[in-house]
Amino acid sequence: MRGERYLAFLDKFVKAIHERWPRAIIQWEDLAKEVAFAVLERYRKQIPSFNDDIQGTGAVALAGLLSASRLKGESLRDQRIVIHGAGAGGAGVAWAITQGLIREGLSQEEARDRVCVIDSRGLLVEGRTVEAYKHYYLQPREKVAGWPIVNEVPTLMETIEHTKATALLGLSGQAGSFNHPIVQAMARNTARPIIFPLSNPTSACEALPEDILEWSEGRAIVATGSPFPDVVRDGQVHHIGQGNNAFIFPGLGFGAILAECREITDSMVLEAAYALAEYTAAAHLQAGRVYPPIGELREVSVRVGVRVIEQALREGVAGKTDLAGRDLDAYLRSRFWKPRYLPIVRGDHTAMIDHPGY
Repeated sequence: MRGERYLAFLDKFVKAIHERWPRAIIQWEDLAKEVAFAVLERYRKQIPSFNDDIQGTGAVALAGLLSASRLKGESLRDQRIVIHGAGAGGAGVAWAITQGLIREGLSQEEARDRVCVIDSRGLLVEGRTVEAYKHYYLQPREKVAGWPIVNEVPTLMETIEHTKATALLGLSGQAGSFNHPIVQAMARNTARPIIFPLSNPTSACEALPEDILEWSEGRAIVATGSPFPDVVRDGQVHHIGQGNNAFIFPGLGFGAILAECREITDSMVLEAAYALAEYTAAAHLQAGRVYPPIGELREVSVRVGVRVIEQALREGVAGKTDLAGRDLDAYLRSRFWKPRYLPIVRGDHTAMIDHPGY
């Protein structure tokens, strides 16, 4: 289904969910980019909901970029970012990073200037015909007017070179697109380039971590979307963090449920990102990690949930207002599900013979 028929069907779906489970949260997932943004905006005030491909990906990428900036001894506002891939994930990452830059004191125009987005045709720049959700990320035509480029639209390489990019994030699904020349161009721009090939599965990853480290002479800070083993180079261990949305959506949904939120706001999503970044800095900065190990997901989810509830209370979207002033960490932990499995006992196969209906 397409168009109005599609939206009419979703209207019925959302209405039925809300009537049957009035406190339910919807996590939108794997919607085509043509409708993902429209669906999010259509229903987010009708029922508490979020799109993990857009907002979850954006939050986890922002958290990783904050961690990588700390490893460099810099801040987010010191970075010049290129995002390769302009689907739902790429646009979500661009949104989150732009909001992070504004949070660090940049104006909206300054923040947009620092974030360049590349789609299949090249840099998003004024004068191009693009989908509505890409309009916000179009760079001014005068910005590229003086660039010596081959065609009308700057390529990934030309954008990296002319913006002096310090961070490159891949959400293109194009395996091998971060090749040797691309990584070397990043390494010429900064002593420690941040390079995150975030596309998954592994077969879609823009570059292998060991190749990025080889081509950058071990200087790159690398994180991926798929799980990769750590890389040992010249006796140094490089931890390859996994920018997994699972660091965000369980805590985001859990906090929103416990606070009985009427809406999941953009600010709640951003708080989830900062909770992850701050946990990583406190627990793993000395080890040089961009993300925590996946084994610490439960602890991260508690920290994320606390920050989400705090923001919901500040914005007045929490239905459970008696949480204000309470120990939210203890509150979440007391309600956190803990799997407990009964021991597995070998059965008596004769019972099945003696009692065929067993």
